[in-house]
Amino acid sequence: MLQLNKRLQDGLALVNSIDVGKINGLVGRVCTALTSGHSQVFTKEEEEKLSVSLGLTLQQTSHLTHAVLQVMQQAAQGMVRPASLGEQLKKGGMTEDRVEAFVQNWSTHARAIVDRLRQYSLADRQLKEVGWALNLETSSSCQARQTCPVAHLQLGLEKGGGWEGGEEETEKIVLQFNQEQLFGLYTQLEQIQGQLDALR
Repeated sequence: MLQLNKRLQDGLALVNSIDVGKINGLVGRVCTALTSGHSQVFTKEEEEKLSVSLGLTLQQTSHLTHAVLQVMQQAAQGMVRPASLGEQLKKGGMTEDRVEAFVQNWSTHARAIVDRLRQYSLADRQLKEVGWALNLETSSSCQARQTCPVAHLQLGLEKGGGWEGGEEETEKIVLQFNQEQLFGLYTQLEQIQGQLDALR
């Protein structure tokens, strides 16, 4: 299901004002960019030329391109069927011939876009490594014989790359748990695993 917020609807309203052949070319270019893993569809120079060709301001052209990109990304994330995409765009106020341009391009490029999307996480960071250590700490100098276990968990989170492309960098986070906190974490992870198993 497409999420047509106000900004996206405004961008799609521009679609109806553009020649259908040019819209078809724009949607095709967006799909090609997505299949290659880029959300940057045009260079600055290309965007300026497109703006002149469409008879729009640079800001309107950018808004239009972003709207088309959002529709295709949402369709990929929701694995929307072409007919369903067409119905949703019609409900959003798009004319029949422009809807057809979106549907044809989506039919042609859907598999490649979805496959490309599956290679990347939508999250900003992804867990890449886990390290841990267990220490015994004394409670106080008065009670030297009493010890309490403390677990240190180090998470290596990879940031960057993904759908947008870019350079990857690893951020390390160290967490400290006492026995009760560690057991609570374990219980939550078991619940998550149970829900994941139920989806299979």
